[in-house]
Amino acid sequence: LVYILSDFVYIIIYKLIKYRVKLVRSNLELAFPEYSSSKRLIIESNFYRHFCDIMLEAFKSIGMTKKQILERYEFKNQSIVYDLLKKNKSIVLLMGHYSNFEWAMSVGHYLDNVKGVGAYTPLTNKYFEKLMLKVRKRHKGYLVSRYKIHDYIKSEEEKNNLNIYGFATDQSPRPTDKTYWRKFLNVNVPFFTGGERIANKYDYSIVFGLAKRVKRGYYTFKTFRTTKKTDHPYDITNQFVEFIEKQIREHPSEYLWTHNRF
Repeated sequence: LVYILSDFVYIIIYKLIKYRVKLVRSNLELAFPEYSSSKRLIIESNFYRHFCDIMLEAFKSIGMTKKQILERYEFKNQSIVYDLLKKNKSIVLLMGHYSNFEWAMSVGHYLDNVKGVGAYTPLTNKYFEKLMLKVRKRHKGYLVSRYKIHDYIKSEEEKNNLNIYGFATDQSPRPTDKTYWRKFLNVNVPFFTGGERIANKYDYSIVFGLAKRVKRGYYTFKTFRTTKKTDHPYDITNQFVEFIEKQIREHPSEYLWTHNRF
């Protein structure tokens, strides 16, 4: 039923309302100038189908049981997380807005004695923020405003609590003195570096998280270890950008193009 509805919503959002089509098209032109316009239109159309799916899947998850969501969102390599937690240190998880990133909060169901904490950017529309928090908290996800995350981590450290702190590292922040600029999909853009800075401050391990679509409504989630390879102050952020860009180039329709990325 959800996917029948998704097909209907796709027609309304993409064909009739044309929700953010100009922005999506502009993003794709900047990211893939080497592609023909017809190829970009195929990516655009497939993206809107994917977008409608993950939007409705997010709402659907409110009524899903733990068993139901774990059948559809499988955490494949939990052992990496448990091995790193043996250091008795929390972990920083870097992710992008790729595939079904909304269900990533549900991986907390797989983990014992550790809390998944996601740093999020508060929305100006408080109704939608409340709805977003409800969706993401439904399956063992705990959310903290990115403006309060430093104080929260300091408090958790004082209590000796082990957590996994998740950061969406591909968002475009407002430029500040802590903003890091680099090329991403052919465009020079600013990146959040809070995850890497926090990991450096507290000597946390950093892992990359990646969701992949298996088939409609089913996904796998994996984590990938990472270590500094150079003396660059944002070496891990650089590695992450290369990591997520590789995934986007392989399956461009699964990236979230409706936001102003560039």
